[in-house]
Amino acid sequence: MSGRPFAYCLVALLLVLTWSSPASGAPASRFNDPQPHRGGAEYRVTYGGRTFACSSGFAVRKVVSDRLGMASAGHCAPTGTDATSGEFRFGTFLESYETETVDAAMISGTRLKPQVYATTIWTDGGPPGSPVARRVLEKADAPVRGQRVCVSGKVTKLVCDIEVYNLTSGESCSEEPPIVCTRGLVLAGKEGVNIVAGGDSGAPVFVPVDRVVDGHMVYGARLVGMLVGGGPRRQGGPEDLVTFHTVRQVESALTVEVLTTADVTSAG
Repeated sequence: MSGRPFAYCLVALLLVLTWSSPASGAPASRFNDPQPHRGGAEYRVTYGGRTFACSSGFAVRKVVSDRLGMASAGHCAPTGTDATSGEFRFGTFLESYETETVDAAMISGTRLKPQVYATTIWTDGGPPGSPVARRVLEKADAPVRGQRVCVSGKVTKLVCDIEVYNLTSGESCSEEPPIVCTRGLVLAGKEGVNIVAGGDSGAPVFVPVDRVVDGHMVYGARLVGMLVGGGPRRQGGPEDLVTFHTVRQVESALTVEVLTTADVTSAG
């Protein structure tokens, strides 16, 4: 993260540069995410002689080809990079963009190494009693100003009660050359807390939606966006501001449909 004073320009989340060998037989979790892969999971990539970690976002489907995959942040890795989560293969960056208007990517399986992606996101790590995961029941093109949302990334895990300040004034800049600043992002924040940290890039942004179905509680989520960056409100302060793409921006940038549980059920 950058220590620069906040001026509606947030530095893209600094990616974690540590590698931890997966423990064989480890239970499924954010850090060891098997198929069908969930949003909010840690994945690792290696390119340019360095290893980085980011967070998965949510399941998507290509409009033309119906190819399934997972959305994440474009600055996490270039097109063609392989990703793993713990001891499991996660997929390959089918396409990746980091421009003045787009910071998004799609991770998918290949013909030789197919992968399955779920309309579910990891949401453990919040207050006591928080569900381990939520099903994506709904999506919205964008949040509304003043709305409270949640982010669920691999480092800070579940953080909620984040207020949406503006739908277009957010800006996120890369730390290393060539410097790219993505503009037109949603700006949100929560005073005095670390909402995100390095490695949370690409995480889902959502609103909890709980329903009783056939007498059973279903913990759900309404997706509103995908995390791009974060930074301090003031120099030396906590990372209490975030920027994120809306669902509509992700769909447009990647030419995909963001999937809900109903989409998958109807397709089956």
